[in-house]
Amino acid sequence: MPVRHGQSSYRDRTDEFFGIVERMRRSIAPAANNVPYVSGRSDDGRREDPRSAMINQSEFGKRASKIGLAIYQTSQKLSKLAKLAKKTSVFDDPTQEIQELTAVIKQEISALNTALLDLQVVQNSQNDAVNISRDATTHSATVVNNLKNRLMDTTKELKDVLTLRTENMKIHGNRRQLFSSKE
Repeated sequence: MPVRHGQSSYRDRTDEFFGIVERMRRSIAPAANNVPYVSGRSDDGRREDPRSAMINQSEFGKRASKIGLAIYQTSQKLSKLAKLAKKTSVFDDPTQEIQELTAVIKQEISALNTALLDLQVVQNSQNDAVNISRDATTHSATVVNNLKNRLMDTTKELKDVLTLRTENMKIHGNRRQLFSSKE
């Protein structure tokens, strides 16, 4: 069916969807009404909003996605820094650019560490929710651990690049001494 531009036929049918899901749950598994995850009831018998779990998962997903993208972008900057640090020419040394890029990357890594801590808080609050499945809990823990590992790898790579840069600077210094002492 072709879509007409200029016309908007958006209608929020979320409540209808949740109503149908609830009716299906009651008709398919009446014995499962005692399980909090399936029925949407908390341990004290009060009614839970099934959308609250989805909102928490959605918030977690958005934050995790942003952190993943930021780690990727930082890695791209780090690869540019590595290329600059590998330059061995004494006359074309991009010291200023390397220092600026290093400062930016360090700030981004610090911000990413903070964002990961915030994501872990969201994960813990999500795990405390009554209507979250074990699979969702395991998945969110896996996502957080994966992001932590990627950030640790990025941090280690930064350390390696800075070590390489220090070694290259020593070599440049030795060359300068060698040529300036022969004159």
